[in-house]
Amino acid sequence: PRMVEHCRTKGHEPVKLIDVNSYLEGCADGSLGAIFCTRLIECLSHSELSRFLALSSQKLKPDGLLITEFPNPHSAAAMKTFQVDLTYQRPVYPEAALALCRTRGFASAFVFFPYGSGDIETDRLRESKYALVATKVEQE
Repeated sequence: PRMVEHCRTKGHEPVKLIDVNSYLEGCADGSLGAIFCTRLIECLSHSELSRFLALSSQKLKPDGLLITEFPNPHSAAAMKTFQVDLTYQRPVYPEAALALCRTRGFASAFVFFPYGSGDIETDRLRESKYALVATKVEQE
C-alpha cells in the first residue's frame, strides 16, 4: 500500500493494489498487446500460475506477447538465492514453463537467457535467470 501511495504522489494515478489474476479478469478479452512480469511467476501457487497463463492467453491480442523472467533452477547459484526469498513457492523450470504455456492456450513459446553467451547448454547451467516469451499465434 505504501508503494502504491508513493507512485500516486509521483502522478501515476492509475496504479492499483490488486493481485495479478484479479487484474487480468477485469481486462477485456483480446485487449492487451503485451504482458510483462518479473519476479512474479515463482511466487504463485500452481493453481494461480495455471490461471495466470490461461488469463494471459485470453486477454492478449492474437499477436500479443507474454514476457516473463524467472530464476533459473538449473543454476546452482540461482537456487542458493532462491531459497532465501520466502515469497517464492517453487522453482519453475524452463521446460515446465514451456509446457504450461502450450496447455494454457499459447501457440508459440521460447526461452532464452538474457545475459547468456548464446550457447543454450552452457547458459542453461550457468545463467541465474531466464526469460520466456509466449504468443497466441505461431511465430515464424
